[in-house]
Amino acid sequence: MGASEIEEESAASDADLDDDEVAASESTIPDLDIDKDVLEAYAAGIEASGSEPPAAGDADADADGEGGAVVEGSGAAAAARTSIPAPSLTPVSGPAVAAKPGGWSPDGLAIAAIVVFVLVGAVLVFNFARALIPAAEAQLGAACRPLAPESRTGPAPALELEDLDGNPVSLADYEGKFLVVNFWATWCEPCTREWPDLDTLGQRMAERDDVAVIAISVDERREDILPYLERMGLGGTSVEILRAKDPTAHQSFGSDKIPDTYFVDRQGQLEAVFVNVRDWGRAKAVRCVEASAGEG
Repeated sequence: MGASEIEEESAASDADLDDDEVAASESTIPDLDIDKDVLEAYAAGIEASGSEPPAAGDADADADGEGGAVVEGSGAAAAARTSIPAPSLTPVSGPAVAAKPGGWSPDGLAIAAIVVFVLVGAVLVFNFARALIPAAEAQLGAACRPLAPESRTGPAPALELEDLDGNPVSLADYEGKFLVVNFWATWCEPCTREWPDLDTLGQRMAERDDVAVIAISVDERREDILPYLERMGLGGTSVEILRAKDPTAHQSFGSDKIPDTYFVDRQGQLEAVFVNVRDWGRAKAVRCVEASAGEG
């Protein structure tokens, strides 16, 4: 065989090979039998969504990018997808929760909290004020401490009294005043020593209408009192002089001996007793009376 014959035979062989490859490649293309109604449904779905159908190249790119194979009859599947309605996003409402009858509203709770807060505050303020009472009493007691008083409580006993003219008098006549009540007698030597200081206290308190210094004699005879005072130079004393018709009247106050001096508050209650002689004319005694009497 010559060279030319060999070339012709090789060319024929190559031509046959090309025809076979084309035939083989054509055999791999699936015959898609797409129904006309399906295509129209697909087109209607695209038109309703407001977008254009993807190009063939885009479809192939999507298929390749997704890693999925093109399946025979994919046109029918696409049409079927367009017929599936989109899921509804309307939230499903659960059963309404009814308010409990008689339950508290937020406004009611707020009001209740405020009421409780006010009540607790009032209790705290009240207790704080009560705690201050002993301190105030101690402050008043501090002014009288140099005179060594003894505490007394209870109402002042009612006494049958008279003035130097014999007119009946009662301690109730001094209601609303702070009283300094001194028990004495003309025959009492310690009382004689105390009288000048008592007179000085009477003078210091004379300007106050809310304080009365009273000297109650337990002498048996009213006629002995005025001469005694005149001999002492106390005829014009500012101390109110009374006589108890009962010579043991001081014992009803709790005194066994005289002189004793009692503080009686504006409500007629006993506050303190000063047993025996005190220097009532001294400044410390005046401060004691003024602190105990308080403001008029």
